[in-house]
Amino acid sequence: MGTIIDFQQALDENTRLSRLLLYSRKVQKMLEPKSISKELADELLAYKPNRRSMKMEQIFNTVLDRYPDGVTIKDIDVMFNPEYKVDVLKILIAARKRKRYNVIWPGWLEDEKLVYGEEGYPDYKVYRIADYDITCVR
Repeated sequence: MGTIIDFQQALDENTRLSRLLLYSRKVQKMLEPKSISKELADELLAYKPNRRSMKMEQIFNTVLDRYPDGVTIKDIDVMFNPEYKVDVLKILIAARKRKRYNVIWPGWLEDEKLVYGEEGYPDYKVYRIADYDITCVR
C-alpha cells in the first residue's frame, strides 16, 4: 500500500495531492516546515496524563487546523511518547483525510520501513511502509 519515491517525483502536483507524504529530514531545508512540538506539548499538558492517549488525535487535529492547507510540519516527537500508546502513523493518515499536509519524518527510512528512536529504548518504533497508505519521499 505505501510507496517510496525520490524527491523529484514529489514535485508532481498529483503526487502531492494523493496521500500523506513523509519527507526525510534531509529535504526539510527546501520545504520550510513548521514546527508543531511546542503546540502539541502545550495542548497535551491541558489534560491529565491518563487522558492524553485518548486525546492525541483530537489535539493533533486542533494544532494542524491552525495552519493552511498544504503545510509541511516537523517536530512531532512528542507523539511518540511511549506512555501514549498510539499509532502515530494512523493519526497522521486520519488527519490527512481532513486536511492536505505533509510531514518531515523525525526518524529515518530503512529497508522499506520507517524507524523512529533507537533500538532498546521505550520510544523505538518500526513501521512497515507497505502497511500504511503513505508515500515516503527520499
